[in-house]
Amino acid sequence: MDGKFSKKKQVFNFWPSFVDALSNLLIVVLFFLLLFVMAHFFLGTNLNSKNNEIVILNNQMDNLIQELNLEKKENINLKNDVKNLNEISLNLKNDLENKIKENEQIYTELSKQIKSNENFQKDILFLTNKTTHLNSEIEKLNDLLKKSEEDDKKQKAQIADLGKQLNKALAKKASELAYYRSNFFGTLRKILKDREDIIEAGDRFIFQSELFFKSGSDDLEDTGKENLKILAKSILELEKQIPNKINWVLRVDGHTDNIPISNEKFASNWHLSVARSISVIQYLIELGVNPRRLVATGFGEYQPVDKKNTQNARKKNRRIEFKLTEK
Repeated sequence: MDGKFSKKKQVFNFWPSFVDALSNLLIVVLFFLLLFVMAHFFLGTNLNSKNNEIVILNNQMDNLIQELNLEKKENINLKNDVKNLNEISLNLKNDLENKIKENEQIYTELSKQIKSNENFQKDILFLTNKTTHLNSEIEKLNDLLKKSEEDDKKQKAQIADLGKQLNKALAKKASELAYYRSNFFGTLRKILKDREDIIEAGDRFIFQSELFFKSGSDDLEDTGKENLKILAKSILELEKQIPNKINWVLRVDGHTDNIPISNEKFASNWHLSVARSISVIQYLIELGVNPRRLVATGFGEYQPVDKKNTQNARKKNRRIEFKLTEK
């Protein structure tokens, strides 16, 4: 019994060891759990700290981005400013080149002017010398002038006497011609018997052109030739009366109206007026009048006796005038 009992007492009891092991395991688990909690706590604290740092970094990054954008804008503005400055610099360069060219031109002109001034000074010096010489000559001439003035006074006295004598001679000559003119006009006046188409005006007889010519023509009509025969007869009588010492002529003046001539023969009224005077003179020569005593002139429409622009005024202005005068 003792032996059996002794064998039963020798059976090993694991429970206490298990409990100890479980206790140790629980302690380890608790330790690790505590360690995990602490680690989680510290990790969370550290994570919050890191998050704060990240937020701070993000804020800093946003600020940096804003600053970077501002820098980009400033950089763009600087580029534009640089571009503008380049353009300004280019313009300034062009202006400077133009100014340089202008200055070169100015310098060239100035050089020419300086050279011209040098020549001008030479000319002034030459003219000064010339003036000095001329002043000397003028002084000599003044002396000669004083002497000539004295001679001139004597000559003027002589010329005055000659002038008086000449005036007397001219007056005598004019009076002689006036005498013969008066006789000539008196003879014509008796022959023409105060015809209305022939006018005596001072020192001339005026015939209407229609007495001699058709409109626009220089061919003498028969009535004109008859009138010229009367005139030629008086002129031939006059030639016998006037002494050879009186140098006289009968001037034939042609006049037209202000209507422009419109035919192929005459370029103007002036040509027509001269042609008519010549026709009259040529016929007078045919009748025996000395050509040396005849003068043909034409005045066109430029010496009207009536300036009105009427039919009657134009009729008066179309005329042939005969004037006895000196050469």
